[in-house]
Amino acid sequence: MLINHKSAKVIINANQKGGVGKTTSTCFEAIIASLPNTEFNNKCLLIDFDKQANATSIMGKTFDKNFPATVVSAIKKNDLQSAITELTPNLHMIAGGGDMAKYGLFLELLYPLKEDTPSHVSETTKQRTFHFFKLLEPLKELYDYIWIDVGPSTDIKVDNAMVCADYFVIPQETKTYSFEGSLDIINVYLQTLIDDFGDDFKGEVLGLLPFLLQPKRELHESIIAQTKEAFGENFTFNAIVNNQKRIDDYPEYGITAIDHHDRKVFALFADIFSELEDRIKLFEEQGDIPKNYTYEPKYLNGNKLTDYSRKLNLIEFEAKAGDEIGSN
Repeated sequence: MLINHKSAKVIINANQKGGVGKTTSTCFEAIIASLPNTEFNNKCLLIDFDKQANATSIMGKTFDKNFPATVVSAIKKNDLQSAITELTPNLHMIAGGGDMAKYGLFLELLYPLKEDTPSHVSETTKQRTFHFFKLLEPLKELYDYIWIDVGPSTDIKVDNAMVCADYFVIPQETKTYSFEGSLDIINVYLQTLIDDFGDDFKGEVLGLLPFLLQPKRELHESIIAQTKEAFGENFTFNAIVNNQKRIDDYPEYGITAIDHHDRKVFALFADIFSELEDRIKLFEEQGDIPKNYTYEPKYLNGNKLTDYSRKLNLIEFEAKAGDEIGSN
């Protein structure tokens, strides 16, 4: 839990490829961070900045909520607060929608390109890119953490969210092409934002979060080894997301805690968020993550729930037991 914070930490799970668990990770991290009567107990906001609105769908089913407004409708009113929906006292959301598809056109009309300025990193380009950043600033005083879920692309819509981030987590499938995608997003996309906007772009990469989508142990271990070699062991999260069968069910039914399979997923993401907080603290105190940094799991150790995991307050999610889905 953050104490005496001046403004929210803005987190984005970033990947240029769809279907790697990015949105589910974002939803779980926000849920875990906001759990009441736990060591977390943060005030959190989740913003769905993806035209597919998958985070909106998952959270709507999880908390049985409808969303009367979208982030784009709120942007057009210059009032993000008008679109906030309370999911729990600690967790709020601004929904996404299909109108995000036309957000780029909205920015072009709002900030027309001047004939006497170049199109690359002109003042107009900067105004377009940082439009959402300006609107988000007042909300940062109201929360401990803000998560923004973005689509798997690199256009002006995604740029608008990315320049808001203080920290990035890179979800990575244990597949060759996903490893190459992680290299691209860090060495090409994020580097381009740094080159274009300099000190105005402040995001730091907390680490890569491995996702084991298929139980091919030899390939899995090879990709993990490549990841650690390329980015450093200290920039690879200790946790590995591998309960994919259960995680795949959540978009259809909403997030539940009705059996031990679900509780293992909650415990896993409790460790992921705990490690995320550790990494943020190291960046803010030391400016980097030490090469000898490791995280010792507290909630799920060796795929077994620990005594500490019982401290997670999951009553809100156990109440969905009537909607039970098949166990793994």
